[in-house]
Amino acid sequence: MKKLVSVFSCKNPNDVVGEFLFLISNLYSSQDNFEKSNFYLNLSHFLNPKFVFNLSLVVENQYLNKEYKKAKKTLKKFKKDDDFYFWYRVKKEAQIIAKQRNKKESLNYIKAEFDKINEPNDKVIFDIANFYKNSKEYEEAIKYYTKIIKTLDDFSEMKSDLLYRRGGSYERLGKYEKADEDLLYSLKLNPEDAYVLNYLAYSWLERDYKINEAIEMLEKAYSYKNDDPYIIDSIGWAYYLVDDYLKAEKLLKRAVELMPDDPIVNDHYGDILWKLDRKIQARYFWGNVLKMEDAEIEMIENINIKIIEGLKNS
Repeated sequence: MKKLVSVFSCKNPNDVVGEFLFLISNLYSSQDNFEKSNFYLNLSHFLNPKFVFNLSLVVENQYLNKEYKKAKKTLKKFKKDDDFYFWYRVKKEAQIIAKQRNKKESLNYIKAEFDKINEPNDKVIFDIANFYKNSKEYEEAIKYYTKIIKTLDDFSEMKSDLLYRRGGSYERLGKYEKADEDLLYSLKLNPEDAYVLNYLAYSWLERDYKINEAIEMLEKAYSYKNDDPYIIDSIGWAYYLVDDYLKAEKLLKRAVELMPDDPIVNDHYGDILWKLDRKIQARYFWGNVLKMEDAEIEMIENINIKIIEGLKNS
C-alpha cells in the first residue's frame, strides 16, 4: 500500500488523468491498435512518470510488435524489490528468449530464476508449471500442478482449471486413465467449461472411444462457444468420423476461415473434401499444411502420402 501511495495519489489531478489515459491505452491495445495505444501510454507516463508499473502495457505492445530489444530495455525498469512485477519481468524475458532463440533456453532461464525464490507462492508455481507444459515437459508440469491442487478444496475457483491443465499433460503423455480422471473431475466442478468439454471429447475421438458421448459433449461445448475455431474444428471432425460429411464440411469450412494458418484444421478440411469427391480442393488444403511452420513432422509425412495417393479406402 505504501508503495502504491508513493507513485499514485487520487488527490493529484495529473495522476488521475494519467490513469484514465492508461485505461484508454489498454482499450486500444486490446483491439491491436498499438499506435494509438502507445500514444495514450506516452501521455499517461508524461503525466505520472513515477507509476512505472503502467509500463507493463508498453512491454506487451512492444512484444506483440516483435520489438524485443525495446521490450527488454523497458523490462529493466522493474526491479527485484517488487516481487510481483519482477516475476512479470522474468516471465516476459523468458517469452522473448523463446521467440529469439528457442523454448529450451527460455525454460532454462525461467527455471534458474524460479530456483532463486525461497518460498514461491501459488501464482509463481502455476506460471512455472505452464512454462513446463508449453515446453512439452509434461512430467515436470504435472509435479507443479499437483503441488497446488493438493492445497485446494472443491470450492476453489482455480481447481477445475488446474485439473484441466494437469489432465491435458497426462493426455499428452498417453496416460489416458489419469487424464480422463482429471478432466471428468474438472467437469464435475465446472460442467459448463466449453474448453474442458472440447479437450476431453477430442481426446476420445482420437482414441476411437465413446464416440457418441464425445459428440454430445462437443455439441454442448459448441452451444457455449459457437465462435471458437478449435471447438468448431472438433465437432466438425466428430461428424466426419460418423460419416456425416456434409455437416462436417460446413463446420470445417468455417474453422478454416477463422483459423487459416492452423495445420490441423487444414488437414481435417482436406480429408473431408476428399470424402466429398472434391479432390483438387482437398490436395490444395493438404498442400497448405506443408507451408506451415507449426506442422509436425509426422503430419507432414502423412500429408505427402495423401497428396500422392489420396485417402485410403475412399
